[in-house]
Amino acid sequence: MLRRSSLTAASAQTRHPETEAPGAIGSARLLKLLCYASFVIRLRNHWANLCVFVALGLFAVAAAAAQQPPSGPSPIQDPAESKAYSDAINTQDATSRAEGLEAFVQQYPKSAALTEALEEEMAAWQAAGDSKHVMKVAKRLLAADAGNIRALGIVVALDRVNVAAGDNAALNEMCQYASGGMLAVPMWRQPANMSPADYVALSKLLNDIFIGAEGYCAVQEKNYSQARDWLQRALKIDATNVQDTYQLAVADLESTPVDPEGFWYCARGIHLAVSAAIPQDAGGMTAYCKAKYVKYHGADDGWDALLASVADEDSPASDFAAKIKPASAAPAPQK
Repeated sequence: MLRRSSLTAASAQTRHPETEAPGAIGSARLLKLLCYASFVIRLRNHWANLCVFVALGLFAVAAAAAQQPPSGPSPIQDPAESKAYSDAINTQDATSRAEGLEAFVQQYPKSAALTEALEEEMAAWQAAGDSKHVMKVAKRLLAADAGNIRALGIVVALDRVNVAAGDNAALNEMCQYASGGMLAVPMWRQPANMSPADYVALSKLLNDIFIGAEGYCAVQEKNYSQARDWLQRALKIDATNVQDTYQLAVADLESTPVDPEGFWYCARGIHLAVSAAIPQDAGGMTAYCKAKYVKYHGADDGWDALLASVADEDSPASDFAAKIKPASAAPAPQK
C-alpha cells in the first residue's frame, strides 16, 4: 500500500482538468448510502436525480426514504439530556433536526449518545443537501471516534469532489484518510442495527471509495503502475464508476511506454459520462483522450469506431491494444 504524509502542491498540479467532474455523481450516490440515519441503508432502485454540481459548490441528493430513530434502549440516563436528544431527533424538518442535534452535541459533549447524535446530525445535513455541514460533522465524528469507518468514507468521498474543484489541501487529506480506510474495512464488524445485506453493501462501497481514492492519489504521484493496480481493483467492485475508469485511462496513457489499452478506458469513460447525462465531462475527457490518440496513432482514424464499440463492453478485448497501431509502425511515405 502507498504510504504518504503529504503530497506537494506540484504533485497536485498534475491533475488533468478533464478529470475533475466525472467522479461527482458516483460520490453523491455513495454519500447517500453512507449518510442514512444510524446508517441503516434503504437503497432505492434508481439514482437518476443524484448530482453534485462541483463548479457551483452545491451538493444535492434525492430525498431519502422516511428515516426512523434507532431501535433499542437509549444509553442516556439523565432525563433532561434524554428529552433534549429525543426532541432533536424527532424534529421533522431536516435542517431544524440537524441544528437541534448540533445544539445537543454542544450542550452534552460527553453524552453517552455522542457518536449516535453526530451520525444522526450528519444524516440530517445530508437530507438537507448541505455538503459543507456533512463534511464538518464527519470530521467532528472522527475526532470523537477515530475509527468511525463511515465518517472516513464520507470525508474521502467529499474530499475527492473537492480535489476535482482544485483544492490541494483536500488531496492531501483524502490520500491520508484513504490509506487508513483501506486498513479499517477488513476490521469493521457488522453493527447490531444493520442487516447482513446492508453490511455487505456498505462494506463493498467503502472499499470502492478507499481503493479508488488510492488509485487517484497514485496517479497524482505519477506512480502509474501502482495506480493501475488500485484502479483495476476498484473497477472490479464497480465497473461503471466514471472517475475510476477515466483515471485508469490517464494512468495507462501517461505511462512510459504508453499502454494503448488506456484508449479503451478513455472511450468507456466517455460513454459512461454521456450515459450519466454529464456531457460537459465527456467533452473534457474527449479533448484529452483524442489528443493522446492522435499523438500515439498519428491520425484520428478509428477514433469514432472506438467510441461506438465500448457501449456493450465491460472490459477491453485481449487483442485490443494490438489493433491500435502506433504512428512509428506506419509505413514510410513513398518518394
